[in-house]
Amino acid sequence: MIEPDPAPDALAADYGDVFRSENTFEVDAEGVASARARAERGWGVGALAVHDSRLLLVHHDDQWLLPGGMLEAHETPAAGAVRETYEETGVEVRIDGLAAIAEQTFTDGDDAFVFHFAVFDATPESTALTDDPGLADEAIDDVAWHDSLPENTFDRDLYTRLLDGELG
Repeated sequence: MIEPDPAPDALAADYGDVFRSENTFEVDAEGVASARARAERGWGVGALAVHDSRLLLVHHDDQWLLPGGMLEAHETPAAGAVRETYEETGVEVRIDGLAAIAEQTFTDGDDAFVFHFAVFDATPESTALTDDPGLADEAIDDVAWHDSLPENTFDRDLYTRLLDGELG
């Protein structure tokens, strides 16, 4: 049984063959503090949802990202990815498996914070996008289906590897 907020090795073991990545992102002190505040509950989760060779992405802080966010109390990572995708995009998804666990280190040179993000393979149950992406307190500017990864995609190398030619 998959527990809420599992250790990375335990989550990977529950799903079998899972790609693991490690990245370091240089940010300012405010960026480290922001990442730490967002991650106070532990895991971040997102959905890699592809339909007709197009990937679902949200636009936030001048970057395109997978729909996703933080786990809620007593929520499994898969359930969190489903909830976050719907909240941010209006698209309902079915989780097909765990594609990757990304260990992301945010540093300003003096301070560093390590964050884990689970990327789930997901099949969209619908494709219509909301006109009002995200919740009231989220700064999501847009949501769209993309036939290629925009240059300003966060963790673009990871998503390129996971998509492996699935996009148009």
